[in-house]
Amino acid sequence: MVEIIPKESPKPSRGLNALFYFAIFLLILSIGGYFALNNFLQKAEGELETLKLDITKVMTSEKNTLEKEILASKDKIDKFSYLIGRHLQSSMIFGIIQKTTHPQVWFTKFDFDPRQKTLKVSGETQNFESLGQQILILEDEETINAVNLETISISKEGKIEFDLSLSFGADVF
Repeated sequence: MVEIIPKESPKPSRGLNALFYFAIFLLILSIGGYFALNNFLQKAEGELETLKLDITKVMTSEKNTLEKEILASKDKIDKFSYLIGRHLQSSMIFGIIQKTTHPQVWFTKFDFDPRQKTLKVSGETQNFESLGQQILILEDEETINAVNLETISISKEGKIEFDLSLSFGADVF
């Protein structure tokens, strides 16, 4: 059927119109922002170039060589600081051995391995009893983790010669 009276086309709602105009406003704002930021960036790059030129004018050859020497010295100091920081102070071991040595025991040789944190000592004593007491004293020391009797022998003079291996904890260093 043919309609003689034309119908009105539906009008978009006000909310949809507002959303359309808001989207157009954001588009214009973002385009303007792009150009503004691009302008600021070009100005900043120009200022950076002028500052670099000013620095090169101020820096003389003497200042350049002095700066290189200072940087080389700083590098050496940093390397030395690193080495000192990693250095193990092994002198505390002698204090521990001194306070834990039995009166009848003589240590004749020390061999310290700082990486393994072990000390191998050779010594001699008059009898097995004092050697046993020495081992017990060392085992009771808190800073010593392990005491191992590696070799034992009797010398021509009748003295007991021995080799001990002592393992220390990390807190000693």
